[in-house]
Amino acid sequence: MKRIIALVIFCSMVSMTSVFSQDKAQSHFSIQYDMSFGMGDLGDYISAPSFRGASMQYRYAATDNILVGFDAAWNVFYEKRDYDSYTVGTITLSGVQYRFQNQVPLLVAADYVFTPDKDFQPYIGLGIGTMYSERNTEMGIWVLEENPWQFALKPEAGLMYKFSYGSAFKLGVKYYTGFGGDLETQSYVTVSAGFAFGF
Repeated sequence: MKRIIALVIFCSMVSMTSVFSQDKAQSHFSIQYDMSFGMGDLGDYISAPSFRGASMQYRYAATDNILVGFDAAWNVFYEKRDYDSYTVGTITLSGVQYRFQNQVPLLVAADYVFTPDKDFQPYIGLGIGTMYSERNTEMGIWVLEENPWQFALKPEAGLMYKFSYGSAFKLGVKYYTGFGGDLETQSYVTVSAGFAFGF
């Protein structure tokens, strides 16, 4: 997990360097707080929403309407389960169970902005890349861990509102889905809110 964190930090530093080394009208960097809701297998494993998440996005204006770049995010899901008997494969254990799951998507992305010449800018986008999942199930002295990389897709819709020169408020809804590897398809919906800089 430490290598993933280091990679996310590195990506953010590269993004910031890229933003401020180019024409500000051509690119922007955003950082956002994420609240996420597990779906499918992830939602069955942890039903509680995640309030621990953040994402970073870099976008370069290929045309007036089309932005291209990359995304990095980190979401932590957690839930405590009551004392019960739990079966994993051929093993059954009884006790209080603590479930953790980290999701780290790393994606290349493209957005279409509907009104690039206005302060209010709705957009839609798509990201393609990979997603690291780290699932830990803790019970007493036992820990079961699964940590596959999966192919990932992320459709997104949102808006930006430019409230001063060089900055904007950004709100988006994203649907992450990762498939392949040792886990079933991992899906979750994220509501993101934050700020973009570099317009």
